[in-house]
Amino acid sequence: MGFAIGLLSIVSVATVVGAILIAIHDARGVAARGPDGIKLTAAEVHGRQLFAQTCATCHTLAAVHAIGRIGPNLDVLQPPASLVLYAIHNGFAQGHGQMPAGLYSGNDAQDIARFVGAVAGR
Repeated sequence: MGFAIGLLSIVSVATVVGAILIAIHDARGVAARGPDGIKLTAAEVHGRQLFAQTCATCHTLAAVHAIGRIGPNLDVLQPPASLVLYAIHNGFAQGHGQMPAGLYSGNDAQDIARFVGAVAGR
C-alpha cells in the first residue's frame, strides 16, 4: 500500500512539473510549436495543456515529455485523432488498467484528440 501511494505521489509530481514546463514554454511565445517544429493550431495547443494535466499520468508522449507506464505509449501506437477521440469518449481496458470513459467531452476531447494525432510518434 505504501509503495502504491509513493508511486502515485511521484506520478502526480511529474504531471505537475510537466504542466509547469509547458506553461513556461507557452509563455515564451513558442506555444504553437510541436516536435520537429510542426506548427500547432490553437486547439492543439489547448489539447496539449489538457493532455499534460490528465493524460500524461498514464501515457507516454514525447511531445509533452510524458513517460506514463499504465496506458499505451502513444508515440509507438501513433493513433489517429479519431481513435483518440473514441478512447476519450468510451474508455479502454487492455488488462493493465482501465482508461475511464468521458474524461473529457466536447471541444476539450476534440482538442486532445487533434493534438495527439498531430504529434504522436514525432
